[in-house]
Amino acid sequence: MESERPSILKPAMTYGLIIALIIIILAVIAWVFSLEGAKWMSWVNYAAYFGALYFCLKNWRDHYHGGYARYGQVLSAGILFMFFASIIYAFYNVIYLTWLDPTAIDRVLDVMEQEYYKQGMTDEQVSTALAFGSKLHSPGMQFFSVIIGTTFIGVILSLIVSIFVKKEGDPFKQAMSEIEKSENE
Repeated sequence: MESERPSILKPAMTYGLIIALIIIILAVIAWVFSLEGAKWMSWVNYAAYFGALYFCLKNWRDHYHGGYARYGQVLSAGILFMFFASIIYAFYNVIYLTWLDPTAIDRVLDVMEQEYYKQGMTDEQVSTALAFGSKLHSPGMQFFSVIIGTTFIGVILSLIVSIFVKKEGDPFKQAMSEIEKSENE
């Protein structure tokens, strides 16, 4: 008799929430201390993503898979965790852009405008690019771009973290434990 595989949906939502809370806490810290444009803060964010994803995947492997999981299982779980985290973070981002700091988009557009002029663009080119950019930076578009971007980061990080979290079991011991389990039922 084939053993029933544990559902990944509940742990994915739980661990996605944990990862999202860490991302949101870092975003709030960056906002409060005006660190949003600091390059080193992005490295802190990536390190936090990596650490949180490692922690969640290792706990998932140990608590839901009996301490063993193949690379593909860990990879798909990591992507799913980050997908749920991205949805929660996208909701926070819309709240942030709509109510907490509605001038954030204007600041981003100002930086973009300065960069366009540094690149030697004409006034007409800059105004066209900024009109397009303002559409892309609306809260609605930000919602979807945060989901896509965070999930993409999750794919890349999951590819790496899965190497460290995967733990292949002894196939003989696993088969014997399944036989013993079925005999006890």
